[in-house]
Amino acid sequence: MWFSLGRSEGFPTQYPANASAVHFDTLEVGIIVAFVILMICFAISIPSTNRKTNIHAYARIFLQLLIGLLVLLGNFGQDWETAVVQVKTPYKAGIAAEIEASIGIHIGLRSVNVTLKSNSSNPELKNEIIDYNERFTWTWDQGNFGFGPFAGRLQQEFRAAQLRGVPTPILWVVDYFVIDGEGFRYGRFYRTSGWYCHILMWTAFATWLLALILFRSVIVYGGYCLGMTGLLQLAANLLWVVVKNPSPLVIPFDGVILTTAYGVSFWITFVNGLLSVISAISIIIMDQKYDDLLYTFFDVDPLTSFDEISYLTPEEESVLRHKEVRQDIPLIPMRQSVEEEEEDQNVEYIPVYKKRGTVRYRHHVALPPPVPREKKPRHLMNQVV
Repeated sequence: MWFSLGRSEGFPTQYPANASAVHFDTLEVGIIVAFVILMICFAISIPSTNRKTNIHAYARIFLQLLIGLLVLLGNFGQDWETAVVQVKTPYKAGIAAEIEASIGIHIGLRSVNVTLKSNSSNPELKNEIIDYNERFTWTWDQGNFGFGPFAGRLQQEFRAAQLRGVPTPILWVVDYFVIDGEGFRYGRFYRTSGWYCHILMWTAFATWLLALILFRSVIVYGGYCLGMTGLLQLAANLLWVVVKNPSPLVIPFDGVILTTAYGVSFWITFVNGLLSVISAISIIIMDQKYDDLLYTFFDVDPLTSFDEISYLTPEEESVLRHKEVRQDIPLIPMRQSVEEEEEDQNVEYIPVYKKRGTVRYRHHVALPPPVPREKKPRHLMNQVV
């Protein structure tokens, strides 16, 4: 009885769909919110007793997360190319009224968005709300010619928009992407460039994740991966410029021409690529010149960057330090007599570390042959280095 209260028809009330235009991309907003939440969580730990260390950690984490955020925004951004014009154009098929409207086009790696907004005071459109944002996707097959079940996704969505009665200006813009013949192959070229660019962007995201892992062990390797992240993004920019289409996209309206230009997503990817490459170069240089400061900033044990440790006598260490090549370095035999072992205990050994991929004290000069040792000297067995 409660469900029929106030309902004369005797069944639950049904309301029509309240269609409204989309003014922002929910996926992009979700990515931004997720990274902002992470940054807020790390920022909470700054006001503590060890404030200086926390500030360094927050600056490091902020830069690393910022690069990852910009990689995702460049990948899923809908503004690789954009254009907006003010035109006077027919509104819909079957309606003679014309409107003064703003038409915008936003091209991404996977789709194209066409917007139409007007505050027309035409009496024929008195109760009409003109605020459209239609997305047409081309992922990823070109499909057969036409609009049938085996046609491309873009062509099928275009035909569905015609059946829904989408305004004429939007269909006019999308028609340039749907046609695939002669000199009108804009949809094919944008789809191809978006395909290759989105592969490079996902690869850049993978190398960024690998860099985060390596920054907690061997920092210079993380720098190499970060540099690869930047190079992949710059390669995506280059492919978009080269592959997208041989002729610029120009869509004429009544007295106005809609011409696209590189948008926010394109420049975000470009700037983030440069930032990643510059950061990687700085890390590699600091690892060679100021490794102590670098490992302190990343809060990593410096010994993780060394492959091995050798214990040399002062004479042997002097040979390496002064870049002298001597062939008369005495080798310690595998087995020693009692007198030799007692004499060996009185020698002070100096630990020399060998870095990953480099050898300390080596400056383009051949080093003497390594000194084989059976084991660490007994008087250093319990010494912590």
